[in-house]
Amino acid sequence: MSVTQAKYFIALVFHLIIVSSADAGLYRWVDAEGNVHYSDVIPAETNSREHSELNEQGMTVKTFPAAPTPEETAARQRQETLAKLRNALENKQQEQDKYLLANYEDVAELDAVFNSKLEVLDKNTRSIQERRSSLASRLEAIRMQARKLESAAERKKLTGYMQEAEQTLASYDYALQENQTEQDRLRQRYEKDRQRLKKLLSASPLSPRPDPSKAPATLHVALDRQ
Repeated sequence: MSVTQAKYFIALVFHLIIVSSADAGLYRWVDAEGNVHYSDVIPAETNSREHSELNEQGMTVKTFPAAPTPEETAARQRQETLAKLRNALENKQQEQDKYLLANYEDVAELDAVFNSKLEVLDKNTRSIQERRSSLASRLEAIRMQARKLESAAERKKLTGYMQEAEQTLASYDYALQENQTEQDRLRQRYEKDRQRLKKLLSASPLSPRPDPSKAPATLHVALDRQ
């Protein structure tokens, strides 16, 4: 290789090194002790810290923010979860508002639906109470009869009947508790819907009601929604 060729080769390599460095870019970062560093390579431990990319004139062209701490990540996730819950509650309230306005002309209609549903539950409660009372009376009579029997076979037969009757009485008691829970739930929902409907109607008393054909339910179906 001649001297000219050698010089040309060295210049070419030097040029490639400069170009490579320029392509890699220049970075500025501050270490944990507060010292400022400049380099064309970012240390691995610095990736999580805030750092900047500089151009050939030393001007900042891009800033990389520091990675969030575990506490910051947890706080952001909590905020996102709360935001989703708020949105879900708002959407649910909007759907309930649409339902109320689509099904009730005024508060009197809501009262009528509530009273109708409550009457059904009251009738069901009275029916269960009557059946329970009748069965309890028969069971007491059979117990008295069983105490007078001398035949073991007859007493065994009555014992089986009494056990079944006691199980049925327990089922009646459970049904009465469930019915009472349903009535309490109905009253709570009614009070809440009544206050909300009054507020909606007072806010826009002259606003047209939604098209019943597009409503989620009609007043006839509303009995089952309460």
